[in-house]
Amino acid sequence: MTTGGKSHEGTHVKEAIRKTLILAAVAIPVGVCGCVAGAATGDMPPVIFGAVAIAGGLTLAVMVALATRKG
Repeated sequence: MTTGGKSHEGTHVKEAIRKTLILAAVAIPVGVCGCVAGAATGDMPPVIFGAVAIAGGLTLAVMVALATRKG
């Protein structure tokens, strides 16, 4: 949708990409902390949840990289 010749759709997409990148940047360190804590205590659930968080964060980071590339 255009208003006065300017498109606001690009702004919404950039904001969504920025928020997704922030989520990925938070999920990866949280996953690493979960894995380390689970390994230190000998519990498997934190290790498993940490690995899932790391995989999800990396997937989001790849999606952001693909969304922001030119071409």
